Amino acid sequence: MSFKDHFFSKKLWIRGGIIGVIVCLILSIFNLFVYFPIIDSVFGGMIPNWALVLPIVTGHAFPILSHFIVPYGWFCKFTESTCTSWNIDSTPGAIPWTNDGTAGYCIERTMSPTSSCENLSEMVGFWGLVLLLFIAYFAIGAIVGFVIQKKRAK
Repeated sequence: MSFKDHFFSKKLWIRGGIIGVIVCLILSIFNLFVYFPIIDSVFGGMIPNWALVLPIVTGHAFPILSHFIVPYGWFCKFTESTCTSWNIDSTPGAIPWTNDGTAGYCIERTMSPTSSCENLSEMVGFWGLVLLLFIAYFAIGAIVGFVIQKKRAK
């Protein structure tokens, strides 16, 4: 049985969903290898806000912008102490802290996740949004296929 025969033996909503995923992949390749490189070369590395409209409308900007969408270290334990305000002079409540080899005092500290957990969290967020994008395109294609199937049945 050939691929063509196998594909056309499926229900129309499944074929529509598969076509939706293929359209999603083609749009991703277009954005990564045609659209963004052209915008980047025309505007010299600075992508203007209006240039993100097409990827946002198609949903392809969300995995690219996952760093801003997914909460920072969303499944990590915050175990690393990080100094957010540092001074050379001692102030009340400050603790001794070395910053880039210079001894001083940390005025404000915050807890953050380890860099490995932070990176893993970012990758899970990116691939999770990619998966959601594929599911959305499959669903849209399946709905279109289902509607066409119902119209053909009448």
